[in-house]
Amino acid sequence: MIAVTSPSEHQQKVDRIRQSITTLRKNGQQAKMYHGSTNSTRPPVVPGLQLIDVSGLTQILEINATEQYVLVEPNVPLDQLVAATGAHGLMPPVVAEFPGITVGGAVQGGSGESSSHRYGLFADTCLEYEVVLGDGSLAVCSPSEKPDLFGAMSGAFGSLGVLTAVKVKLVPASRYVALTYIPTTSHDDMIAKIKQYSKPSVDFVDGILFSHNFGVVIIGKKIDEAPAPPVRFSRFWDEWFYIHAYKAAKMNREYSEVTPLADYLFRYDRGAFWVAKYGFGKAPFNRFTRVIFSGIFKTRTLFKLMHSSGYAYVYVAQDICLPSASALDFLDYCDKNLDVYPLWVCPLRPTDDKLAPTHLQTDLVINVGVWGEMKPSLNSFTDSNRALEHIVAKLSGRKVLYAHAYYTPDEFWSVYDRKWYEKIRRKYAAGEVFPDVYRKTATGSLATTPSRRRGVRGLLKSPYKP
Repeated sequence: MIAVTSPSEHQQKVDRIRQSITTLRKNGQQAKMYHGSTNSTRPPVVPGLQLIDVSGLTQILEINATEQYVLVEPNVPLDQLVAATGAHGLMPPVVAEFPGITVGGAVQGGSGESSSHRYGLFADTCLEYEVVLGDGSLAVCSPSEKPDLFGAMSGAFGSLGVLTAVKVKLVPASRYVALTYIPTTSHDDMIAKIKQYSKPSVDFVDGILFSHNFGVVIIGKKIDEAPAPPVRFSRFWDEWFYIHAYKAAKMNREYSEVTPLADYLFRYDRGAFWVAKYGFGKAPFNRFTRVIFSGIFKTRTLFKLMHSSGYAYVYVAQDICLPSASALDFLDYCDKNLDVYPLWVCPLRPTDDKLAPTHLQTDLVINVGVWGEMKPSLNSFTDSNRALEHIVAKLSGRKVLYAHAYYTPDEFWSVYDRKWYEKIRRKYAAGEVFPDVYRKTATGSLATTPSRRRGVRGLLKSPYKP
């Protein structure tokens, strides 16, 4: 057991937060947490709320290599967590693909990745939460202690309390990941192969559709010895991963290679999957310019540029979770109505957590990342997102709510169990201090007009159509 930071220092931070909550409740004010960064495409400010500064919750409290868990404050980014646990030969079972995503953001935002067919969302790998409740009291919840609160934290977006510490189980890490790229020839072929490889013997699996008739499934296996020099994706001169995967799939055969573990886990950081291409504007998009501007096109910088430029209101950026039986229908809808490629396809284990995007009646959830260009008017942008929400509801799916959401209250609560949720809020004194999850995630009238956009041009346009 290794204590990375002082328990008393953590307690001082928690006490300050408890005092802030108590004061807000006394004054009849509601709170919004200030984290210092965001990986959401939604507006960063909700009017009429008082900020509670939780940006200092950035420490790893304990790494227990014997019992294989880590106790961590919620603002620790995942790249720091991977490095710290990796020093002990361990890693979180699920690591979201952007290194700046924090532990708290991964829990409450519903993060999953290519190991989620085995482990579920990041929240499904958590053992315990420490939470400041709306009355200023401190609660510890787990599957055996306050299990109703524990199960409600995934996808709650800070609407039930202030998350101050998270206990996450760990699994053995590896030095490398052995990758195999498997070409696909249709939407049907993509879904069939995703299902085929979503089994416990495969450590990682995801897919990229470059068009309706061409894609690639990438499977990974943790290994400790590299049979050949490893390929890298993290250095400024390395190729963006999706371009590398495209070239591998174009060989029209299975192709294998090895990459270091961290390069694999954060392989989509450079270029933010593929949405960063149009940040180049009229400049050439080639290997040379990607190297020259490499520092700009990592996700920590890109999220700041996206919010400052207003381009979150020009390009659709949505993750959709669907029952495996309706995933093909959704891909066909995207092809006919949006024509947005590439699309990301990732299998996820369903969960019992009622606010989570993977709370679906299915044996396997299929997440589809839809990130691309909409028409250049706000009405068509909003309409396209509204139409997307309607088809997702029709197909019994859920959106991941880090993104723009235009649901009416009735539409939203037709997806989520309002009676259960409000009972949890009353029980744990959330209603007087914390806005509910609908208010926290609704975009609505906060959308700006296209004329106010500035800065990086076309930041999230779908960049690559063979």
